[in-house]
Amino acid sequence: MAHEVFISYRRADTSGHAGRIGDDLDRLFGRPVAFRDVDSIAAGSDFVDALEGAIAAARVCIVLIGDTWLTETQADGTPRLADADDHVRREIELALSDEALRVVPVLVEGARMPAAADLPAPLQRLARLHAVELSESRWDFDLRRLADVLRAAGVAMPATTRRPRWLWPLLATLLAALVAVVAICCWRTAPTADDFAGLWYLPNGSYWSVREQGSGLWIEETHYDSRQVWKRGEAAVDGVELQVALALVFEQRPFRYLHRLRLSADRQSLIGEVRRSDRDAVQSVVLTRMPQ
Repeated sequence: MAHEVFISYRRADTSGHAGRIGDDLDRLFGRPVAFRDVDSIAAGSDFVDALEGAIAAARVCIVLIGDTWLTETQADGTPRLADADDHVRREIELALSDEALRVVPVLVEGARMPAAADLPAPLQRLARLHAVELSESRWDFDLRRLADVLRAAGVAMPATTRRPRWLWPLLATLLAALVAVVAICCWRTAPTADDFAGLWYLPNGSYWSVREQGSGLWIEETHYDSRQVWKRGEAAVDGVELQVALALVFEQRPFRYLHRLRLSADRQSLIGEVRRSDRDAVQSVVLTRMPQ
Protein backbone atom coordinates (compact mmCIF):
# COMPACT_ATOMS: atom_id res chain seq x y z
CA MET A 1 0.00 0.00 0.00
CA ALA A 2 1.41 3.39 -1.05
CA HIS A 3 1.71 6.02 1.67
CA GLU A 4 1.42 9.70 0.85
CA VAL A 5 3.71 10.86 3.67
CA PHE A 6 7.25 9.52 4.16
CA ILE A 7 8.78 10.12 7.60
CA SER A 8 12.59 10.28 7.57
CA TYR A 9 14.07 9.98 11.04
CA ARG A 10 17.06 8.63 12.89
CA ARG A 11 16.14 5.96 15.41
CA ALA A 12 18.71 7.09 17.96
CA ASP A 13 17.29 10.61 17.75
CA THR A 14 13.51 10.67 17.23
CA SER A 15 12.07 7.15 16.92
CA GLY A 16 9.43 7.87 19.59
CA HIS A 17 8.36 11.09 17.93
CA ALA A 18 8.17 9.37 14.53
CA GLY A 19 5.75 6.81 15.89
CA ARG A 20 3.62 9.42 17.61
CA ILE A 21 3.48 11.68 14.55
CA GLY A 22 2.65 8.78 12.27
CA ASP A 23 -0.18 7.56 14.50
CA ASP A 24 -1.62 11.06 14.91
CA LEU A 25 -1.50 11.76 11.17
CA ASP A 26 -3.23 8.44 10.42
CA ARG A 27 -5.93 9.43 12.92
CA LEU A 28 -6.39 12.95 11.53
CA PHE A 29 -6.57 11.80 7.92
CA GLY A 30 -8.75 8.79 8.72
CA ARG A 31 -6.47 6.26 7.02
CA PRO A 32 -2.81 5.13 7.00
CA VAL A 33 -0.95 7.98 5.30
CA ALA A 34 2.45 7.89 7.05
CA PHE A 35 5.31 5.56 6.08
CA ARG A 36 7.77 4.54 8.80
CA ASP A 37 10.37 1.90 8.13
CA VAL A 38 9.65 -0.05 11.33
CA ASP A 39 5.93 -0.46 10.64
CA SER A 40 5.75 -0.27 6.86
CA ILE A 41 8.53 -2.54 5.54
CA ALA A 42 7.59 -6.21 5.48
CA ALA A 43 9.98 -8.78 6.91
CA GLY A 44 12.34 -10.11 4.25
CA SER A 45 12.00 -7.05 2.00
CA ASP A 46 15.04 -5.27 0.58
CA PHE A 47 15.40 -2.32 2.96
CA VAL A 48 16.96 0.11 0.46
CA ASP A 49 14.52 -0.76 -2.35
CA ALA A 50 11.57 -0.39 0.03
CA LEU A 51 12.71 3.07 1.17
CA GLU A 52 13.34 4.27 -2.37
CA GLY A 53 9.95 2.98 -3.51
CA ALA A 54 8.16 4.64 -0.57
CA ILE A 55 9.83 8.00 -1.26
CA ALA A 56 8.97 7.79 -4.95
CA ALA A 57 5.29 7.09 -4.12
CA ALA A 58 4.93 9.83 -1.49
CA ARG A 59 3.66 13.37 -1.91
CA VAL A 60 5.45 14.72 1.15
CA CYS A 61 8.67 13.79 2.92
CA ILE A 62 8.87 14.82 6.58
CA VAL A 63 12.46 15.20 7.73
CA LEU A 64 12.25 14.75 11.48
CA ILE A 65 15.02 16.66 13.27
CA GLY A 66 15.67 16.22 16.98
CA ASP A 67 18.34 17.66 19.23
CA THR A 68 20.97 15.05 18.22
CA TRP A 69 20.05 14.70 14.53
CA LEU A 70 23.04 16.74 13.37
CA THR A 71 25.54 15.55 15.96
CA GLU A 72 25.08 11.77 15.77
CA THR A 73 28.45 10.16 15.01
CA GLN A 74 29.78 6.82 13.87
CA ALA A 75 32.12 4.63 15.92
CA ASP A 76 35.17 6.52 14.62
CA GLY A 77 33.69 9.86 15.66
CA THR A 78 32.81 11.17 12.19
CA PRO A 79 29.33 12.65 11.69
CA ARG A 80 26.90 10.09 10.37
CA LEU A 81 25.55 12.59 7.84
CA ALA A 82 29.05 12.77 6.32
CA ASP A 83 28.74 9.12 5.27
CA ALA A 84 27.31 8.85 1.76
CA ASP A 85 25.81 5.46 2.69
CA ASP A 86 24.02 6.75 5.80
CA HIS A 87 20.35 5.83 5.32
CA VAL A 88 19.00 9.15 6.65
CA ARG A 89 21.27 11.10 4.32
CA ARG A 90 20.25 8.85 1.44
CA GLU A 91 16.54 9.37 2.16
CA ILE A 92 16.89 13.15 2.21
CA GLU A 93 19.00 13.19 -0.95
CA LEU A 94 16.34 11.19 -2.79
CA ALA A 95 13.57 13.43 -1.49
CA LEU A 96 15.36 16.66 -2.43
CA SER A 97 16.07 15.34 -5.92
CA ASP A 98 12.38 14.74 -6.63
CA GLU A 99 10.84 18.02 -7.78
CA ALA A 100 7.31 16.67 -7.37
CA LEU A 101 7.89 15.86 -3.70
CA ARG A 102 7.36 18.44 -0.94
CA VAL A 103 10.10 18.19 1.71
CA VAL A 104 9.07 19.53 5.13
CA PRO A 105 11.59 19.75 8.00
CA VAL A 106 9.84 19.08 11.32
CA LEU A 107 11.62 20.15 14.51
CA VAL A 108 11.08 18.39 17.84
CA GLU A 109 12.82 18.40 21.24
CA GLY A 110 13.56 22.12 20.85
CA ALA A 111 15.89 21.48 17.88
CA ARG A 112 16.88 24.29 15.52
CA MET A 113 17.27 24.13 11.76
CA PRO A 114 20.85 23.28 10.80
CA ALA A 115 22.83 25.85 8.85
CA ALA A 116 23.77 24.99 5.28
CA ALA A 117 27.44 25.05 6.25
CA ASP A 118 26.81 22.24 8.77
CA LEU A 119 25.37 19.92 6.12
CA PRO A 120 27.04 17.91 3.38
CA ALA A 121 26.67 19.52 -0.05
CA PRO A 122 23.82 17.24 -1.28
CA LEU A 123 21.70 18.21 1.75
CA GLN A 124 22.41 21.94 1.94
CA ARG A 125 19.12 22.88 0.21
CA LEU A 126 17.34 21.45 3.27
CA ALA A 127 18.57 24.44 5.31
CA ARG A 128 16.58 26.80 3.08
CA LEU A 129 13.25 25.05 3.59
CA HIS A 130 10.63 26.42 6.00
CA ALA A 131 10.27 24.15 9.02
CA VAL A 132 7.32 23.20 11.23
CA GLU A 133 7.99 22.97 14.96
CA LEU A 134 6.16 20.47 17.16
CA SER A 135 6.32 21.25 20.86
CA GLU A 136 5.01 19.14 23.72
CA SER A 137 3.14 22.10 25.25
CA ARG A 138 1.01 22.67 22.14
CA TRP A 139 1.29 19.33 20.37
CA ASP A 140 -2.27 19.10 19.06
CA PHE A 141 -2.23 22.67 17.73
CA ASP A 142 1.15 22.20 16.02
CA LEU A 143 0.10 18.86 14.57
CA ARG A 144 -2.96 20.45 12.97
CA ARG A 145 -0.66 23.05 11.41
CA LEU A 146 1.44 20.23 10.00
CA ALA A 147 -1.71 18.53 8.68
CA ASP A 148 -2.63 21.79 6.91
CA VAL A 149 0.78 21.78 5.21
CA LEU A 150 0.22 18.19 4.08
CA ARG A 151 -3.23 18.98 2.73
CA ALA A 152 -1.80 21.92 0.79
CA ALA A 153 0.70 19.49 -0.73
CA GLY A 154 -2.09 17.21 -1.95
CA VAL A 155 -2.59 14.75 0.92
CA ALA A 156 -6.36 14.51 0.88
CA MET A 157 -8.72 14.10 3.78
CA PRO A 158 -11.27 11.26 3.40
CA ALA A 159 -14.18 12.29 1.22
CA THR A 160 -17.42 13.07 3.04
CA THR A 161 -20.71 12.04 1.54
CA ARG A 162 -23.26 14.82 1.28
CA ARG A 163 -26.71 13.66 2.21
CA PRO A 164 -29.58 14.67 -0.07
CA ARG A 165 -31.83 17.45 1.22
CA TRP A 166 -34.93 15.24 1.23
CA LEU A 167 -33.25 12.94 3.77
CA TRP A 168 -33.41 15.46 6.64
CA PRO A 169 -37.24 15.79 6.73
CA LEU A 170 -37.49 11.99 6.53
CA LEU A 171 -35.09 11.58 9.46
CA ALA A 172 -37.05 14.18 11.45
CA THR A 173 -40.30 12.32 10.79
CA LEU A 174 -38.79 8.99 11.81
CA LEU A 175 -37.37 10.55 14.97
CA ALA A 176 -40.76 12.01 15.90
CA ALA A 177 -42.37 8.62 15.34
CA LEU A 178 -39.76 6.95 17.52
CA VAL A 179 -40.36 9.47 20.31
CA ALA A 180 -44.10 8.82 20.10
CA VAL A 181 -43.60 5.05 20.30
CA VAL A 182 -41.33 5.39 23.31
CA ALA A 183 -43.84 7.69 25.01
CA ILE A 184 -46.67 5.21 24.41
CA CYS A 185 -44.58 2.33 25.72
CA CYS A 186 -43.65 4.31 28.81
CA TRP A 187 -47.29 5.28 29.38
CA ARG A 188 -48.43 1.68 29.06
CA THR A 189 -45.77 0.44 31.47
CA ALA A 190 -46.15 3.24 34.04
CA PRO A 191 -46.27 1.77 37.56
CA THR A 192 -49.57 1.35 39.36
CA ALA A 193 -50.33 1.25 43.06
CA ASP A 194 -50.11 -2.54 42.92
CA ASP A 195 -46.46 -2.32 41.80
CA PHE A 196 -45.56 -0.54 45.04
CA ALA A 197 -47.46 -2.84 47.41
CA GLY A 198 -45.49 -5.15 49.68
CA LEU A 199 -42.52 -4.98 52.01
CA TRP A 200 -39.55 -2.71 51.27
CA TYR A 201 -36.35 -2.71 53.33
CA LEU A 202 -34.21 0.32 54.17
CA PRO A 203 -30.42 -0.14 54.48
CA ASN A 204 -30.55 0.24 58.31
CA GLY A 205 -32.94 -2.72 58.71
CA SER A 206 -36.17 -0.76 59.09
CA TYR A 207 -38.84 -1.67 56.57
CA TRP A 208 -41.99 -0.34 54.98
CA SER A 209 -45.27 -2.17 54.74
CA VAL A 210 -47.11 -0.73 51.73
CA ARG A 211 -50.76 -1.56 51.06
CA GLU A 212 -53.53 -0.11 48.97
CA GLN A 213 -56.07 2.04 50.81
CA GLY A 214 -58.89 3.67 48.94
CA SER A 215 -57.55 5.41 45.88
CA GLY A 216 -54.03 5.62 47.29
CA LEU A 217 -51.54 3.77 49.43
CA TRP A 218 -50.91 3.51 53.15
CA ILE A 219 -47.36 3.05 54.47
CA GLU A 220 -46.15 2.00 57.88
CA GLU A 221 -42.45 2.00 58.74
CA THR A 222 -41.29 -0.53 61.35
CA HIS A 223 -38.21 0.51 63.32
CA TYR A 224 -35.20 -1.83 62.96
CA ASP A 225 -34.51 -1.88 66.75
CA SER A 226 -37.85 -1.68 68.53
CA ARG A 227 -39.76 -3.58 65.82
CA GLN A 228 -42.64 -1.19 66.31
CA VAL A 229 -44.34 1.02 63.76
CA TRP A 230 -42.86 4.46 64.37
CA LYS A 231 -43.82 6.28 61.14
CA ARG A 232 -46.89 6.06 58.97
CA GLY A 233 -48.76 8.01 56.39
CA GLU A 234 -50.32 8.21 52.96
CA ALA A 235 -48.72 7.85 49.55
CA ALA A 236 -49.87 8.45 46.01
CA VAL A 237 -48.62 7.44 42.57
CA ASP A 238 -47.97 10.53 40.45
CA GLY A 239 -47.11 9.39 36.94
CA VAL A 240 -44.00 7.27 37.40
CA GLU A 241 -43.22 8.63 40.84
CA LEU A 242 -44.36 7.60 44.32
CA GLN A 243 -44.90 10.55 46.67
CA VAL A 244 -44.94 9.71 50.37
CA ALA A 245 -45.61 11.75 53.52
CA LEU A 246 -44.85 9.97 56.81
CA ALA A 247 -45.52 11.27 60.32
CA LEU A 248 -44.06 10.08 63.62
CA VAL A 249 -46.39 7.78 65.59
CA PHE A 250 -45.25 8.40 69.19
CA GLU A 251 -44.50 12.10 68.96
CA GLN A 252 -46.72 14.88 67.76
CA ARG A 253 -44.43 16.89 65.53
CA PRO A 254 -45.49 19.47 62.92
CA PHE A 255 -43.28 18.09 60.19
CA ARG A 256 -43.55 15.14 57.82
CA TYR A 257 -40.93 12.98 56.12
CA LEU A 258 -41.48 13.61 52.42
CA HIS A 259 -40.26 11.01 49.93
CA ARG A 260 -40.12 11.06 46.13
CA LEU A 261 -39.34 7.60 44.76
CA ARG A 262 -39.19 5.75 41.46
CA LEU A 263 -39.19 2.06 40.70
CA SER A 264 -35.99 0.57 39.32
CA ALA A 265 -36.12 -1.11 35.91
CA ASP A 266 -36.40 -4.55 37.50
CA ARG A 267 -39.02 -3.20 39.94
CA GLN A 268 -37.06 -4.55 42.88
CA SER A 269 -35.90 -1.19 44.29
CA LEU A 270 -37.34 2.21 45.16
CA ILE A 271 -34.82 4.95 44.45
CA GLY A 272 -35.19 8.62 45.23
CA GLU A 273 -34.88 11.23 47.98
CA VAL A 274 -36.32 12.24 51.34
CA ARG A 275 -36.46 15.47 53.30
CA ARG A 276 -38.24 16.83 56.35
CA SER A 277 -41.03 19.21 55.47
CA ASP A 278 -39.53 21.89 57.73
CA ARG A 279 -36.07 21.68 56.16
CA ASP A 280 -34.52 22.09 52.72
CA ALA A 281 -31.81 19.45 53.07
CA VAL A 282 -32.41 16.41 50.86
CA GLN A 283 -30.97 12.92 51.31
CA SER A 284 -30.82 10.03 48.88
CA VAL A 285 -32.72 6.91 49.83
CA VAL A 286 -33.00 3.39 48.44
CA LEU A 287 -35.44 0.68 49.53
CA THR A 288 -35.23 -2.93 48.38
CA ARG A 289 -38.15 -5.28 47.95
CA MET A 290 -38.28 -8.14 50.41
CA PRO A 291 -37.28 -11.39 48.64
CA GLN A 292 -40.15 -13.76 48.03
